[in-house]
Amino acid sequence: MESEAKQFHCPNCYADLKFSPATQNFTCEYCRSSFTEAQVLEFQRSYMDVEKAYQQNQGEMPPEQARSAQEQQERERFNEETKLYSCPSCGAEIMCDANTAAAFCYYCHNPVILKGRVDGMYRPSMVLPFGFDRDEAVKRYMQWASKKKFIPRDLISSTQVEKMTGLYVPFWVARSATSTRIEAIGENVRSWTSGSYHYTETTRYRVLREATISYEGVPADGSQKIEDLLMESIEPFDYSKARPFNMAYLSGFFADKYDVDKEQVLPRIQQRMYTNNGKMLDATTHYHRLTSRRQYDRTDTLTWDYMLLPVWFMTFDYNGRLWEYAINGQSGKVAGELPISKRKLIGFCAAIGFLVAMLIFIGGYFLS
Repeated sequence: MESEAKQFHCPNCYADLKFSPATQNFTCEYCRSSFTEAQVLEFQRSYMDVEKAYQQNQGEMPPEQARSAQEQQERERFNEETKLYSCPSCGAEIMCDANTAAAFCYYCHNPVILKGRVDGMYRPSMVLPFGFDRDEAVKRYMQWASKKKFIPRDLISSTQVEKMTGLYVPFWVARSATSTRIEAIGENVRSWTSGSYHYTETTRYRVLREATISYEGVPADGSQKIEDLLMESIEPFDYSKARPFNMAYLSGFFADKYDVDKEQVLPRIQQRMYTNNGKMLDATTHYHRLTSRRQYDRTDTLTWDYMLLPVWFMTFDYNGRLWEYAINGQSGKVAGELPISKRKLIGFCAAIGFLVAMLIFIGGYFLS
C-alpha cells in the first residue's frame, strides 16, 4: 500500500497542498491551483476500495465486514501517516501529518523532537476546518488586546504575535438525554406600611418540576495542557460545518493528541448539563426566591464524537508565568487572561496623583 502522504499533492504540479481557511479548499502555493476535498481524494486515491477488492478475489463481502475492514484500513493509514513530536520542556505531544516539520512547541515555544507514530486509536471521527487564516487571527487578537490599557507592551509586539499557531484541539463532544427534577419551597414576599407599622407577608408554596432535556454537541477538551476554562470561554462551535476526518486538513496546522479520555471528561460534561438543567427548571418558577431546593439528575443516553476543533493559540512568558490566549478558529472569539504591567500602572497612578496635586495647588492659590 502506498503512503497516504500523496493525498496532499497537487494534481497539476504535484507540489504539496495546504488547506485554505479562506476558500475552504486545498491550495497549491506553486501553481496557485485550488481543489475541493473530493477532487484531491479522487486524484490521490492510492488503494482500491476494500469491498471491490474482496469481490474480485473471494466474492461479495457482507456490508458489515466491508465497513469494518475499511475502518481498520483507515486506522492503519492514519497510524502510518501521522507523526508525534514530543516537547522535552513541557511534555506536550504534537500530532502532525507526515509532511509537517514542527519547529517549536505551541505551548512553551521550545524546540520539539520527533518521537514516533501515533496509534490509530487517536484518529478523530470529525474535524471542523479553520474558518480564517493566521493574518485574520492576529488582527482579531490585536483588536482585543489593544483595548487593554495596562498590559505589557511586548504582549502586542510583532515578535510575540509571530507565535500565533493554528492548532486543532482534541474535543470529546457528547449527545445526551437527561432526566431532571427539582423540589423546593417557593416564597413570595409582600411588604406594606399601615400607620406606624410595617408589615411583611411571606407566602410559601411547594414547588415540583421535572423534565427530560436533550443535548446536542456538549464539548469538553481532551488535552491536559490547555486550561478547560480557556476552551469554554471561546465556545460555541458550529458543528454543522464539521466534516469526516481527513489528514489533509492538518496541512499547514498542528494538532494536539488527546491525553484525557472520554471517561475522564464525563463528570465535566455532566456538570455542564446538570447545571443547565437546573437553570431551565428554575426559569419555569415565578417566585421571589426558592428555599430548601434539591435537584436530582440522571443521564439516560450518551454518545460521543471525538473531534478536532480549530483554535488559534498563543502563549506569553511574563514574570516567570506562562499566559495563554486562544481564538476560536471558526467564530473569531478571543479569550485569555491578561497580565498587568506594574510599570504602566505605577506611571498611571503617579500621573493621576500629580494631576490631583496640581488641582489642589491651583485651587488653593485662587482661594488665597
